[in-house]
Formats: sequence, structure tokens, C-alpha cells
Amino acid sequence: MKWEKCVFLGVTLIFLIFLFFVFSSHRLILDENIGDINGDDENESIVLMKRAFRKYGEEIIIYSNDGKEIYREDFSELKPWKVAVGDVDGDGICEISIGVYKETLFHPIMAKRPFVYNFVENSLHPKWRGSRLSRPFTDYIFYDIDGDKVDELISIEILDSGDKVINTYKWKGFGFESFVQSSNYEDIFTAHEEDDLVHIEYSDAGHRVKGVLNYCDGILTIERVVGDV
Repeated sequence: MKWEKCVFLGVTLIFLIFLFFVFSSHRLILDENIGDINGDDENESIVLMKRAFRKYGEEIIIYSNDGKEIYREDFSELKPWKVAVGDVDGDGICEISIGVYKETLFHPIMAKRPFVYNFVENSLHPKWRGSRLSRPFTDYIFYDIDGDKVDELISIEILDSGDKVINTYKWKGFGFESFVQSSNYEDIFTAHEEDDLVHIEYSDAGHRVKGVLNYCDGILTIERVVGDV
């Protein structure tokens, strides 16, 4: 019954190919964030969509507070991997940052970069598409670390030694300028805002632990908190 086995394998292969094409076209949310990006005192939702089995995102879609789609654009050529929101210039309106993976004119190496946009008249307008931060980085968020009503860019950066630091940047009208950074850590895995704190997961003596970011008297530290990761 070799021919029956061949038919079975052929049908199975066709079915698997069909499933691949079906699921590869399926769209998933890669990242999302919220903030008042147009000054209407309501939070809009910014969503980065991707296709199944793809590492990077494709479309940026923005929804108003009532769920109405107000913007959609294909950013796939920039290899987007993150969306973040923060008021970097203190005008009360949040900017949108799209984390991309690409080369730039003045730094022709593939690397992660935080592009920043204003949302004006239902369209994204570039505010800063600088070449890079001070060092290679793994992730970033926006948060007002020093209480001046302006969000700083907070990044997890890689030192030449392989250790990592938390570095912070302030917007200076034409770009970001380094503000203050933490001491070295073996590894820093994640940083996210929750309950008005920046929560950090990092390595301490080989153990993955939790902490919160603290800024006081010009010094940036990670204070370890109790609890398993």
C-alpha cells in the first residue's frame, strides 16, 4: 500500500502548507500603549500590529478614546518592535515613539533606535529620528524620573564589559541629552511603569530579582524589593 501512504503524506503536506498560509496572514498585537497624543484630554490607543511568525511589526494603528480608528500606516520597512508614549517637551501632549531596527545615514549599522513623532491633524510627523543613544540598548520607556513634569527617556544600555546600566535622557529641543545613569549591573532584563513607579527586573549575584528605580539628589539607583520574579 505504498501508493496509499504517498497519498496520505501528500494530503498531509498540502494541509500543513494551507495552515501555514492561513496563520502567517493572521495579525497579532506586538505592542500597544496609551496617552493623550493630540491634546484633547482623552487617551488614545497606539497599537503595533504584526503577522504571525514575524519578529517585527508592520502597521501602526491609532484609536480614539471611543474606539474609532483615526490613523493607520505601514511602517514595516522600519522593522518596528515597540511603541512608547511620553511628554518629552512638557507641553502637556504626549509624543509617540516607535522603536525601530534599521540603519541611518550617519550610523549605517543595523541597530535598535527610538524614533519620536508628534501626532498632528491625525497624522504622524517626525520629531526626532536620531541615529542612536549613547550606547546599544535593549529597551526603553518614558517616565518623569525627577518630578519636573517632563518625561525622560529611560533606557537599558549595554556597556563594553557586557554589564548593563539604566541611562536617562532629557529632550533639549533638537535631540536627547544624557541626564543621569545608574551603577553597573550584571544584567537588566526589563523596565516598565506600573502604579507610578518604574519596575526593574535585574540580576543580583546571579539571581533574577525585582526592584524599583529611584532618583534622589542626582543619584539614580535600583532599590531591590521583596518578591520572586
